[in-house]
Amino acid sequence: MKVMIFSHESDLDGLYCAAISLIRYPQAMTVFLGYGAENFGKMGSFIYSATHYSKERGLIIVADLGLNDDVVDICRQIFSDAVTNGWKIMWVDHHPWSQRATDAVSALAELVLDTSGNKCASDLMHEKLLPGNALSEKLASMAHTMDFFTKDQYLTPISELIRYYQTFPDFYERLSEMARKSARGILWDVEMQQEYETYSRLRDEAKGQVFATMQVREVGGLKIAYVQSSPYLQSSLFSEEVFAKTGADLVMFYSTKGKVSIRRNNDAISCRDVAANLPEGGGHAYAAGALFKSDPANPDTVIAELEQAVAKAIGVVT
Repeated sequence: MKVMIFSHESDLDGLYCAAISLIRYPQAMTVFLGYGAENFGKMGSFIYSATHYSKERGLIIVADLGLNDDVVDICRQIFSDAVTNGWKIMWVDHHPWSQRATDAVSALAELVLDTSGNKCASDLMHEKLLPGNALSEKLASMAHTMDFFTKDQYLTPISELIRYYQTFPDFYERLSEMARKSARGILWDVEMQQEYETYSRLRDEAKGQVFATMQVREVGGLKIAYVQSSPYLQSSLFSEEVFAKTGADLVMFYSTKGKVSIRRNNDAISCRDVAANLPEGGGHAYAAGALFKSDPANPDTVIAELEQAVAKAIGVVT
């Protein structure tokens, strides 16, 4: 049986969702994606090719990717076409979905969703595909530790290596190879160690440059840190340093590619609520991401746009 796995490109949960799927379906093709219409369009192109140019039927697994309302129509068309051609679809995710999104694909795909907010996508993948498998259970546990920052076990710096690999033109091949290694129980090796040593030097240099650009402003009694990010800094990990240095309630990492990553330091504000006021925003209360419209080369206008998103999220008139 042919199997295609589409998983989130940015973090350990997405990587280990793919790895758990590969334990169950070692023949599978893996594709790593981000959010937005462009990325879901890419998924559609892969699915179209697989379902139209081969008589063999199979399974499509989508993991750790939330279905935002702005891509509902795209996904409905993609899946409807695949199902008509005899393929089955499973979508495993732990992000909040709207009722519209759920209704749009529930008749086309088996949905494995979590509404409790207590599980990562790898937890769900393990429970669905491989309950009782020790390696799958361990991968899910590690993804959970990273996603929820429970700090209850040691993790290799693989999340930072994922970030580093994003700077390479063969990023997706590297990520797919890492997923296949993980599916064989190889969580770190000499090659990873050598590349991490190079990365760590670049990361430490980037920290000094990034802190020099940081601005901290108050919105509605909350302290917000705005940081021009770097391709060598993993947002969730680096946010801890920003919070320790500034005492901020929220940090917004904005990139030169028009993307923003949002992390919080307490429950006073929801990252998801902030992201909802920006293009293609989505995520969780504790971590979210979006795009921004302002010119990335003009930090003042970027920060002004992000500040407006925060103000709307907490009901402050500016």
